[in-house]
Amino acid sequence: MKFRHVFWPVILIALGLLILLSNLGYVDSGWRIIWNLWPLILVFWGIAVLPIKDLYKIIAVIIILAFTVTFFNRLTEHTPWWGGFNHGWQHHYDWSDDDNNGSGNYSEQDLSVPPDSLTKRGILDLDAAAGSFTIEGLTSDFLSFKKTGDIGNYSLTSKDTLGVKTINLSLEKDHVRSSVHSNKVDIKLNEKPAWKMIFDIGAAEMNLDLTNYIIDTISVDAGASSIKMKLGDKSPCTRVMLNAGASSIKVEVPEGTGCQINSESFMISRNFKGFDKKADRMYQTSNFNSSIKKIYITIETAVSSIEVNRY
Repeated sequence: MKFRHVFWPVILIALGLLILLSNLGYVDSGWRIIWNLWPLILVFWGIAVLPIKDLYKIIAVIIILAFTVTFFNRLTEHTPWWGGFNHGWQHHYDWSDDDNNGSGNYSEQDLSVPPDSLTKRGILDLDAAAGSFTIEGLTSDFLSFKKTGDIGNYSLTSKDTLGVKTINLSLEKDHVRSSVHSNKVDIKLNEKPAWKMIFDIGAAEMNLDLTNYIIDTISVDAGASSIKMKLGDKSPCTRVMLNAGASSIKVEVPEGTGCQINSESFMISRNFKGFDKKADRMYQTSNFNSSIKKIYITIETAVSSIEVNRY
C-alpha cells in the first residue's frame, strides 16, 4: 500500500477521533485542540511528498505521532501558532506603552452603542478571532459589549443609513498580543429592532441565545468552531446560513415555528430530531406548511457534527 493512499484517511480518522472525544467529554475544549494541532497536516503532507521509500515515511509518521502524544499538554495550550516566534523578545517589550493608554494587559473592555428609538433595524458584523463569544440577554442600549482576556482591544464603529444601524466589531490589528491565553466576549442586544447578524469567526466557541430578539438573518462563516444557537419565534421569517469547516453545530428551534433545513455537507454526523426528509438534502418539520412563522436553515460544512432540535 502506497503512503499517499493512506494520507487523507489518516487525517480524517484523527480529526474524527478528536471530535468524538470532545463530544464525549474526554477532551476539554476539543475545537481549540484541533486548531492548535493543525500544523500536523503540513508535517504529514511534507512526509508524503518526500522522495524516499514508503517504509521510511511510515516510520517518520510514527515518530511524529509519538512526539505529539508525549508533548500533548504543551502542544494544546491556549497559545496561537504565531506566539512562538515572539517568545524570545516579548519579555523585553513593554506592552503598557503610551499608545495603549497604560492598559498593557488588555484585561477588560466595555463598549456600547447608545439607544436609538428611530432605528428599526440593526446589523451586527462581528469579525472574531479565536476565543469564546456569547450573545444573550437584553440591554437598554442599542448594543453592549464586554471583553475580558489578553488578545487585544476591539474597535466598534456604527453607521446609520435610512433607519438601519450597522455596527462593526473587530480586533484592532495593530494591538493584538503576541501571546494570547484568553478572549471572552459577551454581547447584549436591544429587543426592539429587527436584527441581521454576520459572523466571521476562526477557532471559536459561540453560544448564541437569540430567543429575546427579532432575528431576520444570521450568516456564520466559521473555521474549526463549536457553535450553539437557540432561536426564538419573534420574527415571522428567520434565515440562517452556516458555512463551516470541521465544526460542532447545535441549533435549537421552537416547536411552534415551522423549520426547513437544506444541508449541503460532506463527511458529517447529522441529527435532525423532529424533521422529515422531503427531498435530497432537504428536511422539514411536520408543521412547516401550516405555520405562520418559519425558520430556514442552510448548512454547508465539511467533517462536522450537526444537530438540530426542537424545544
